[in-house]
Order: sequence, then structure tokens, then C-alpha cells
Amino acid sequence: MEKKPKEFALEYAGFWIRLGAGIIDLLILAVLGLTILFTTGSPSYSIIGVLLISFAYFVGFWTWRGQTPGKMAVLVKVIRTDHATIDWRCALRRFLGYITSTLMLLIGFIWIAFDSRKQGTHDKIADTYVVKLPVRQVAFTGPYARGHASYG
Repeated sequence: MEKKPKEFALEYAGFWIRLGAGIIDLLILAVLGLTILFTTGSPSYSIIGVLLISFAYFVGFWTWRGQTPGKMAVLVKVIRTDHATIDWRCALRRFLGYITSTLMLLIGFIWIAFDSRKQGTHDKIADTYVVKLPVRQVAFTGPYARGHASYG
């Protein structure tokens, strides 16, 4: 008899947790941008550098793990609505959606708070959701649970 993998009911990640993840990502990108600015001494190179690094950062992490470091920190993940893996085309659409959401005076991000599936404009463009990851529970049994762990 074949063993089926455990299934989890996924919960959409809301506005505040995603804002926290976004702040972490922006802090990382700001450090990289300031490094470029101090290294080159040119604000125009810094702006171009930050745009290129932002593109590589978001598209790279979404394609690789479905999570940026900010999303890893708050335990949320980007998934496709059809449960397929996030490829570079999906990640590119999502990044372009970030640009669109930003140009819309951040309304595309704020919309997350009001949408029933917690999707912003960038999620709708890329057909993605952001979900909370299930927290793994560790159950200690036997001697370890009673404080008699052996170090052997």
C-alpha cells in the first residue's frame, strides 16, 4: 500500500505579516543599495544597481524557494494558484506586479488587507497566493520527555 503525503490546510497570509516580510526585504535591499552608493559614489549607478539587484533578489528567491529572506523569517511562502512550481516567468510577472502596485501609490499592496484570498495586484497578475507555512510540532517521548536524555 502506498503512503500518501500529509496534506495541510493552508491559510492565506494577511497584510500585516506580509508587510513585516516586506520590511525585512527592503532593509536587506537598502543595505545593498547603500553599499553600491558608497562603493561607486554615484547616485545614478546606485539607482540602476538597486533596480537590478531587486530584480535578481525577488525573481531569484521566488524561483528558488518561493520565499525571500523576509518571507522565510515570518514563515510564509508564495505558491501558484494551480500548485505548480514558481518558474522564472511567474516570478517575472510577480515582479512586474510589484512595480505596478508601487506605481498605483501602493494600493496594489494595501488591497491585500481587503481581498478574501489576501491577494494583491501582483498576486493576481502572477496567479499566486502567499500562505502561512504549517508549524511543525515536535513531540518528545520516552526518556527525553522526562529530562533523561543521554548524550552518547
